[in-house]
Amino acid sequence: MIRVTTNGTMRGYKSSLMRATNTLNAARNKVLTQSNYSSYAEDPAAATQAFKLRRSFSRTHAQLDSTKALNKKFATACDALSSVKGDLADGQAKISALAGLNDANASGRQPLGGVLESSAESIVQIMNSQYGSAFIFGGKDSLGEAPFQLATADDGSRYITYRGVNVNAAEGTEDYAKLKAMTQETSYVDVGSGLTEVDGELISSSAFNGALTGISFIGYGEDKDGDPKNMGSIMLELSDIFKRCDSDTGAWASDQDKEDATRLTKKLTDGISEITNQWTALDGRTSYLTTSETRLTEMADNLNKQILGIEQADLGSAITDFSWAQYCYNAALKVGNSILSQSLIDYMN
Repeated sequence: MIRVTTNGTMRGYKSSLMRATNTLNAARNKVLTQSNYSSYAEDPAAATQAFKLRRSFSRTHAQLDSTKALNKKFATACDALSSVKGDLADGQAKISALAGLNDANASGRQPLGGVLESSAESIVQIMNSQYGSAFIFGGKDSLGEAPFQLATADDGSRYITYRGVNVNAAEGTEDYAKLKAMTQETSYVDVGSGLTEVDGELISSSAFNGALTGISFIGYGEDKDGDPKNMGSIMLELSDIFKRCDSDTGAWASDQDKEDATRLTKKLTDGISEITNQWTALDGRTSYLTTSETRLTEMADNLNKQILGIEQADLGSAITDFSWAQYCYNAALKVGNSILSQSLIDYMN
């Protein structure tokens, strides 16, 4: 004969009821949170895998944000450079320069000089375009003042500066060295190319250089003839020559001016080809960023799906489990009420 005591029955029933209560609460939380677990202890293996995936997702998302911002910056730079090479250099400036060389337009040389000066000013404005609060073509130092400025020399002629340095600096001078150093500036961004460092040094091929130095696109320094390589500077010099022509007849101020105008107009045309090549290279880099953005977007989506597959509960199954747990809990209450209402004598034989 087994002796059943009230205390023993109570202990057994309370233990069973607690298990049923815990099961019901867990099922309810699963439905409410739609999560497979609410703490690491509930499923260490799944939680560890999800943590690794979330770390990868966070890194990928950061790379995606950087790539999107950089892609928009480069796309804006492409549009700006397209305006410089098309509407201004190959359009307004080239047409004005060629017209000024034609003797049939001699009387209009001074006004054409004004057009060339306006073209140079427009180039400066476009090359000072901003993306957000940063100057797109400011190189590594893209915050603060506009990189390109128009200055006036003591003789009244105008020239262009880049970050405070005359863009027409002759090779071998300190200013030229400064300009050259600016063209070699870098600002590396992780765009998901496998950012790698060796002995604390970044492997440049594993990151993307987001620095755009304006003079790399429109030129700097002087050529072997002592003429400026900068597109805007060539226009300013042509403008000065045309403005020196006779206001009535348009006669050249000197034979040297005519010779200089012819030479500079050819260099203006050659410079258009160079800036077109620069635009093509920039467009290629922009396409690379677009491809990287697409790839990172897909990667982030796949990682997110994997995370949800581990962490997110199937709502249909969760509701079914909750209904069953609630049924068991109610049954436990009913059975307990039936058993505990009996007296001690009912268990003694």
